[in-house]
Amino acid sequence: MKRLIWVALLLLLSGCAGLAETALDALPEDVRDAAFQAAGVWNNTRWSLQDPIDAFFAAVDARDPEAVRAMFSPNVQARDDDLDESIQALFDIYPGPTEDCEMLSPVGASKHLEYGRQTMVNVHNSFPVVCGGVNYYCSFSYVTTDEEAPENVGLKRVVLATEAAKCHPDYYQNSLELEDGLSIITTPAAEGETRRIGDQPRRFTSYDRTITQEELLSFLAGETRWDAFLNRFGPPNAEEIARYYELVPEDGEPRYAILYTKERDGAEHVESVILKDGRNYYALGVLWSWENTNE
Repeated sequence: MKRLIWVALLLLLSGCAGLAETALDALPEDVRDAAFQAAGVWNNTRWSLQDPIDAFFAAVDARDPEAVRAMFSPNVQARDDDLDESIQALFDIYPGPTEDCEMLSPVGASKHLEYGRQTMVNVHNSFPVVCGGVNYYCSFSYVTTDEEAPENVGLKRVVLATEAAKCHPDYYQNSLELEDGLSIITTPAAEGETRRIGDQPRRFTSYDRTITQEELLSFLAGETRWDAFLNRFGPPNAEEIARYYELVPEDGEPRYAILYTKERDGAEHVESVILKDGRNYYALGVLWSWENTNE
């Protein structure tokens, strides 16, 4: 049990939202809950990234390029020859004011230790930013401590991407090549519709249909084969590792069923279904699972 909680905690603190979401959903519910609680305590007591995030977007909203520049570490300011142009590009694409820039997933961190003492700490996270009702997606990396090179303390990297750019298949690979400093990503952009599900963007296809939780659960009570589910409800609205189905909104708020499948007896079956809204990193709950149904 302790080992599972430690594995789940490492996933939460890794900063890899997609991997963490997929892996954690496969863990027992009590293990997920314990890991979430531990990560929350760790985040709240060890460091806070929300304060510099708030300060950064306050400076952006104020259209104060010097305040934005000053948040970056002295080393980044010295090395990024395009920083001023990037700040202006940010102002051009992001009109302000910021409506929401709250971190919704646990903070990740890179640390250097020396004789049990932290000599360098770099905290980082990715989160949605809302402005004018439009979703943008930001990656934020901030060095809080560097005893060997104090000039590294401050913002290390900020990447702001449009939703269409974040949904492009090459976004992740291209992001690995970005240098420290400020980057604004608008291309390449995914074609077609995109939709925010939880705190992540997905390429999305709308269908002229309605699906309720009750219909979905009623079907799974008698049939779990994926081909039968597909025949009954049609193709998913979005598909990556999991399949995403838009449900009837609740109190005017979007709801999505996320289906995970598994091979059983030579056929693909629905393994679990979780419920998400259109904002939060964490699932609203487990709608259905093979394990609970077949105990």
